[in-house]
Amino acid sequence: MSETSTKLKSGYYNSDNRSDTNPGGLSNDGHVVNFPAALVATGFLRHARPMLAERDSELARLSALLKRAESSGQLAAVGGEAGIGKTALLREFASRLPHDCRCIWGMCDALFTPRPLGPVHDIAAMLGGLEECWQAAGGTALFSRLLAHLVDHGRLTVLVLEDVHWADVGTLDFIRFLGRRITMCKLLMIVSYRNDELGRAHPLLQVFGDIPSAQMERIELAPLSLAAVARLVDESGRDAQSLLEITGGNPFFLSEILASGADTQVPVSVQDAVNSRLSRLSPNHIRLLEALSLIPVPIDPELHCRWIEDHTRLLQDCIDLAILTEDGDGRLRFRHELARLATSNRCSSIQMRNLHHRHLEAMLEDAGRYDAGELLHHARGAGDAAQVLHFAPLAAKRAALIGAHKEAADYLATALEYVDEAEPADAAQLYESWAYEAAISHRIDGRVIEARRHALTMWRALGNEAKVAENLRSLSRLHWYRGEAVQASRYLDDAVRMFERINDNGRLALAYSMRSQMEMLASRMDKAIDWGRRALERIEVGTSREVEVHALNNIGTARLFLGDAGGIADLELSLQIALRHNLHEEAARVYTNLSEYAIDMRRLDLAEDVLERGIAFDTEHDLDSWTYYLLGRKAQLRLEQARLREVEDICRSVIDTSGQTLLMKLPARIMLARAHVRLGHNDAVRALEKARKDALATGEVQYAIPVLLGMLERAWLAGSQSAAQDARAGLDRIEPTSFSRWGSAEYAFWKHLLDSPESLPEGADDTAFGPALAGDFEASGMEFARLGADYLANICFGLCNNPKLVSVGLAALHRQEARAAVARLTELLEERGMRREDIQLPRGPYRASRENPFGLTAKEMIVLQHLAEGLSNAEIADE
Repeated sequence: MSETSTKLKSGYYNSDNRSDTNPGGLSNDGHVVNFPAALVATGFLRHARPMLAERDSELARLSALLKRAESSGQLAAVGGEAGIGKTALLREFASRLPHDCRCIWGMCDALFTPRPLGPVHDIAAMLGGLEECWQAAGGTALFSRLLAHLVDHGRLTVLVLEDVHWADVGTLDFIRFLGRRITMCKLLMIVSYRNDELGRAHPLLQVFGDIPSAQMERIELAPLSLAAVARLVDESGRDAQSLLEITGGNPFFLSEILASGADTQVPVSVQDAVNSRLSRLSPNHIRLLEALSLIPVPIDPELHCRWIEDHTRLLQDCIDLAILTEDGDGRLRFRHELARLATSNRCSSIQMRNLHHRHLEAMLEDAGRYDAGELLHHARGAGDAAQVLHFAPLAAKRAALIGAHKEAADYLATALEYVDEAEPADAAQLYESWAYEAAISHRIDGRVIEARRHALTMWRALGNEAKVAENLRSLSRLHWYRGEAVQASRYLDDAVRMFERINDNGRLALAYSMRSQMEMLASRMDKAIDWGRRALERIEVGTSREVEVHALNNIGTARLFLGDAGGIADLELSLQIALRHNLHEEAARVYTNLSEYAIDMRRLDLAEDVLERGIAFDTEHDLDSWTYYLLGRKAQLRLEQARLREVEDICRSVIDTSGQTLLMKLPARIMLARAHVRLGHNDAVRALEKARKDALATGEVQYAIPVLLGMLERAWLAGSQSAAQDARAGLDRIEPTSFSRWGSAEYAFWKHLLDSPESLPEGADDTAFGPALAGDFEASGMEFARLGADYLANICFGLCNNPKLVSVGLAALHRQEARAAVARLTELLEERGMRREDIQLPRGPYRASRENPFGLTAKEMIVLQHLAEGLSNAEIADE
């Protein structure tokens, strides 16, 4: 470690080595600091220590959580507006920790593009021994290694992650991952965030929702009261009421105003306060702080300040004046992000450009010591096109390697701002790379299509036929995502012909595999297997494993839907290769196809496991398109399990998320329509028609079949033969070979209920529908119940001749709010010769509770009133 960083190191994170600012003129190493007389005169030192008032309650809550964490890990979410005192609270709490409790600190930074897994990387580096895992596994194994370290460590640990409103998706996944497993270790994890920067759709809120409430506590910091402001300004002679009105009780605003030293008027903004404060510093101090204000990451004096004359002394002055604070590893930050921004705002655009250029110039002397994203930050600020075009692809490649595809797309988008200055081949590659990263991280919109077309046009102009064919293949995939089957097929045919002409076996194999995928999605399974095997035959030694993974996925899925259990081995091998070679999108395809197979074949336990692992993987790697698609499949699983309200919630969260393609929303749209059929919603018919229109647009029967089955089910529930004819006509137009055996059996089941019995479809007797099609609804109900398919189990129980099972089925459907099914089955009781008195029908709410705004009866309202009066259970019983 350098002399500078040794001197500035504070040992912040060890509870037995505090670093409180010393207003008495001593540095952290005990040496006297000789401040310029002008600095002492300003009153800086009197206000150097950050204010902490009216936070005893919050400190007590954190202490209580720490005590609970000794036996079961806990998470505290500390929220508040900028400047409310989150950092001051957490540092005070850290200063009070027991000596045997270690405290680890991680920060999120306000870079143009967040560092992928930045704070997690910092934590791993601080703990030591995990860097090799980070490099080898691209970050995917890091979460588990960190968890194992915390479990094995045994000692109580406090982990602080500050400013997680700036966190990248990977860091949010880390919080979710650790939060859901936090009971395994002696850990208090504290995350701080600005609640005024969290919109309703902010992903942090979803993370909080995924963590068990028993392990998480939200702590919101309130502004200071008039009494607290009065105590803090008592010595200054200022008017407390006026200061409260100006600052809104914000401690940072208040401290900046008090430290500004203005005697005749009170600054009305933080910018004024910071300007007033800086105006009392020497020109050298101001130049230093303005230069550092352009660095949103922790400042390493040895790296970032080499070009600033006398920076060691100037930095120490700024630390002692509490303008800068120290991290545990010797790195520096402005005491508050608002102070950094206000300081940088003092600079003109020309000054900022020059300062970014100076930072970049100094960093390029030893570029290997800096993160490519940080170099890109200064290159962009300096307007240095050459360096932006150089570092953006490097930063994007690093981000994509660890699964941060959103950040990769953002880095490349920065480069596209300077694309006119790139060489033609580099420009074409930028468009191509950005389109890929943006597409898999959720944004398959017109801009992505246009970027691919730009790349296609430029490669054509350069005469690179291999790249032309590759972009034709990619355009096919993008149009497929958007449910545009005709365009997708046309582009793929063009790509195949071109690859065949130029005899590029590697890329031709991938095009063949894509044709295999399209045949598989169209339920032409034999053709899918044929094209997949042709792709495998084209693979050459030493080429990318992507084709092998893709083709094995298609072949395995097709084999499974043909009833060949050997397809599981193909899918498992595909997944293993994809994970080993960081082929994130291909791994996501395996999870998707395997989950669809498991649900369709009613292997619901397998589906539950695959969906949980798949959604976690997709989320961790920014594969939003695949995440939302899998959520739609999760809704399908919940539909089978008769958890209808969960289906609604899942589907709404998917459909209401902007920026998705038709294909990503389609499973959710179909399942929402079918849930509304079972719930008896008035909009069920309209929802089914919308889902049917979207399904037909894709040209894939895998979407048309479930919609039409839903329409057939709705026809039975409504007792409408005309509606049944329409649905049957649509299903009969589909080739019988396009149905799985479970799909054929379900079609036969609804036709059977509609009094249209036909011969048993091939393979139907091997499904749970088989006994019902032969007239034994009780046996089918038992088999569906064993599989966990509760809705169909209860339908079958409601149709059998056992009054007790009929009662069980109707009661369960009533609890599940399947009103349409309850009404239809009740209506059919007399037709089957069963007496109502033999059936224990579920009873709806009393008239009094229906009319009560709280849904309570008169007696229940009396009990509620007694509870409000504070009566005990025994006293209420006496009443």
